[in-house]
Amino acid sequence: MPRRSSSYRTPREWLTDGEWPEGTFDAESPTAVAYAVEIARRLEQGMADRSKAGVAREANLERSTLYDLLSGRSWPDAITIAQLEQVLQTRLWPDHPVPPLKS
Repeated sequence: MPRRSSSYRTPREWLTDGEWPEGTFDAESPTAVAYAVEIARRLEQGMADRSKAGVAREANLERSTLYDLLSGRSWPDAITIAQLEQVLQTRLWPDHPVPPLKS
């Protein structure tokens, strides 16, 4: 995954209370965090009853990559999203701008 500047913490590091991705986020969190939250939610829903290991294998991803996306420990990249959308046959990237996170 591409490196981000040091000002970009991992998505879950913007949590101030609660659990990823349903918690409360820092009021200063960048818009990208809202997208990471929405993608994690859609990914979880899209996987339904499928195993994480199986989805990762089908998408040609390391299992840790999938686990990190679901837990907010890494930023999703375009290639990873495309591979997962293909395997799951579901849209992960939001169709419309994502509303700001609750703080």
